[in-house]
Parts: sequence; C-alpha cells; structure tokens
Amino acid sequence: MIFDPVFTWFGWGFIVLALLTVCIIPAIRGDGARWKWFARMGVVAVLALALARPGIPIKSSTEEYEARADVYFVVDVTTSMAAEDFDGDRTRLDGVKEDMLELADAFPGTRMSIITFASTAATVMPLTTDHAAFASAVDVLDPESSMNSRGSSITEAGEELEKRMSSNDEDRPENKNVVFYFGDGEQTVSESPESWSSFASRIDSGAVFGYGTEQGGKMRDVQPFGYGSGVGNPGNAPGIGDPDDPDDDQAPPEYVQDRDGNPGISKIDEGNLRQIASDLGVDYHHRDGKGAISSVYKAPKYDQALVKKDGRVTVDEYYWVPLILVFAWIAVELVFGVREYLRLKAITPKRPRRGGPPGPGVMPGPGGPPGPGGRVPYQPVSHQGDPR
Repeated sequence: MIFDPVFTWFGWGFIVLALLTVCIIPAIRGDGARWKWFARMGVVAVLALALARPGIPIKSSTEEYEARADVYFVVDVTTSMAAEDFDGDRTRLDGVKEDMLELADAFPGTRMSIITFASTAATVMPLTTDHAAFASAVDVLDPESSMNSRGSSITEAGEELEKRMSSNDEDRPENKNVVFYFGDGEQTVSESPESWSSFASRIDSGAVFGYGTEQGGKMRDVQPFGYGSGVGNPGNAPGIGDPDDPDDDQAPPEYVQDRDGNPGISKIDEGNLRQIASDLGVDYHHRDGKGAISSVYKAPKYDQALVKKDGRVTVDEYYWVPLILVFAWIAVELVFGVREYLRLKAITPKRPRRGGPPGPGVMPGPGGPPGPGGRVPYQPVSHQGDPR
C-alpha cells in the first residue's frame, strides 16, 4: 500500500486539522447532539484517508519489437571539443551531435546508450529504445569547462564501456554490440592511451570518427548556467554583448588561454584515433562536415524480435472507496437539515398579512370591522352634553 496525497502531506495535514477543529469545539460546548459531532469526526477521518490517495502498486508486462542490437555512443566532451574548426568555425561537438542523430535514424528499434568522458567517464543515457529521449540527451551535451579539467585520456571510457556491455550481454545475450567513438584524439595526460583490444571480440560493428583539423582551432570556455551566450557563438552576434568589455555579462565566454596568455589551440591527433579503431577492429573516418555520415558508414540490418518487458509499475488507486462513505454521510446531513427546517417552520408564529382580514385573535377597530385596505371607517363624534 502506498499513499500519494492530493495536496502534499503538509496540505493534507492542514485540511484534516481544520476540519477536526470545526467538529471538536461544538462537541465540547455541547452545541447540539454530541453523537452527531463524534460521527462527523469519524467522517473527517474517512475523508483524510481519501485525500491521502491510497493505492496498491502493480507490476505490468508489455511486449515490444526490438532490433537485436545494442548501440553505444562513446563521446569525448573534453574542453578541446569546443574548438571552432569543424565545417568552418563551428565547434567539434556540434558536428558530433549531428552525426549521432543521423546514426540513430539508421538503427530503428535498437537500444541505444550514451557514454561521455572527460576527466572521468559516465553513462548519461542507459540503453533505451526511446529515440526521442536519446535525441534530448544528445541536445544537452556540452564540453567540460577548463576550470574543471584535470587532463584526460582518450581511452578514459574503456572501463565504463566494458562494464556496460558485460551487464547488458547478460540481459540480452543474443544482441549484437555496436560501438561508435567520437573525439579528437587529443591526449592531455602523461600516460599513454590504454588498449581496447581486450573486448574487441565482443563488438559486431561500429566506427571511430575524428573531429578537428591539423591547423587546430580556438576553444571558447564553457560558461556557467545562465551566463551570456552559448559555446561557439560569434563574438559580434546581435544581442550578445561586447566581447572586448570584461564587465559585460552578456559577452560570449573568453577563449581558453595557454600558459603564455594566448588563445589555446587544439589540434586533432588522428594517430591516436586510428589506434583506437585498430584496437576495436573497426574503421576510422575523419569528419569535416562536408558529407553525410551515411557516406562513410553503412548501418547493418538486424532482425526484429518481440521482447517481453517487465517491471513497469502502475498504481491501482482506491481513494474512491472512503469517498463513498463521505458522500453517504453528506446525504444524511441533508436529511438532518430538512428535518430541522420543517421543525422550525412548524413552531414559528405566523405574522398577519397586510391588506387582508385580521388573523385569529385580532379585534376589529371601533365602529366595526376595518374597511378596505385594513383602515377603520371614520365615525363622527357626538358633542351632546359637552359643557363647552
């Protein structure tokens, strides 16, 4: 049994306490029959139960068609992915997002997951067949701020990827694993990249995609939430502010600087990317925004299977049961009200009607009954015997 109060627990308690107070005070004073007030307190308790919305959780099962493949998107979100050298002056991460969405369309019915890495790796989207949720997760991907960066390895996500594949292989042992890697290959820690060849045999398909140029590009630093414009906006765009004014809160974020105070330049390292592709046993492709990703990678077709999905929890609510008792008592209160009205009406004296005959016990005025309109007719007064 679970409860989900209508007005939160605070509101629920306030309403119940107020109604109980309305019942307790007259009962103490002795206003009316006390048994009625005690009965009303019981009705308030029943209403409190209804407002708490009692329910019983029930697990339900559904069946859906799924492609027999799990697709993993491993995404580099280090500061260097904000470098503005993709398809002109766009950021590398902009290109990654476009390619991820295009690849997702090529895998209908598959489960997809997103693993990001910078200083650390994390699964930001567990495997799901909800492609709309996947698109939303892609949309909010942002590079790491240079303030939080402590250096990164291009193979930081290896352990997280292997752990997720092992866990999901137990759930769907018949599914194939597809791995896509998106990055610039820039290694910013002293250690060499780790080899991913240990789990390459478990990968059915995939590719490594590289972003950036040999000339490199400057990187706008990621700004705090709600500050100025977004990453990669041009400095003189309308409404953004003056990029040369350090006091202008609407100015775009500054470029990341090197140790000499000059704008830092990030360059692609295709040698590292090719090594990752070799370890995984997949192809490497450089992406510059000049063509669709379908021109370099053809998604394989996977069989569809009807999969039973358990664990979806629904709640059967039973607030209506105590409400039946509450409405029944309201009907009883209406009966009490009608009876009291009739009793008061019977003992209330009737008032004489204006313009009509007098009611019982009303004596006519001098000279006879009242005339029309209830007025007593004029009677002349005799003055015989008047000493005047």
